[in-house]
Amino acid sequence: MKLYYSVFVFLVAFSLVSCQPKEVDANLENSTELSQEMSEISLIYFHGDRRCPTCIAVGEVAEKTYFENFSDNEKIQFLEINIDLQENEAIAEKYEIAGSSLILDIQGKVEDITSFAFQNAKSNPELIEKKIIQLVKSGL
Repeated sequence: MKLYYSVFVFLVAFSLVSCQPKEVDANLENSTELSQEMSEISLIYFHGDRRCPTCIAVGEVAEKTYFENFSDNEKIQFLEINIDLQENEAIAEKYEIAGSSLILDIQGKVEDITSFAFQNAKSNPELIEKKIIQLVKSGL
């Protein structure tokens, strides 16, 4: 019984600590790396060194959508970020990314479409394309 109680107390304490809002590092916003990378609208595909077929499909759909629809607009950019590389640690922390993700940063407003993208990457990639186009156009 003591063991269960100890585990329960640990889990409650851990959940309270992990649910606290993260403080943004003041230097992060002024980071040369990030300021050079960020446009008004950024379509950002985050991934690690190891990727499953669905992860790869999400990245391919996002990149294809960007190049077919927005590459000629200097206010919009596509970024592919490997979160396993140390030089990408700051941007992964900024967006609180820990795994494969697809987000849109529209003038500082972040729209996370990861779940939607992973549900449709292999079976309905055109839905992801439509969603990205819709969100980008709503931000222009």
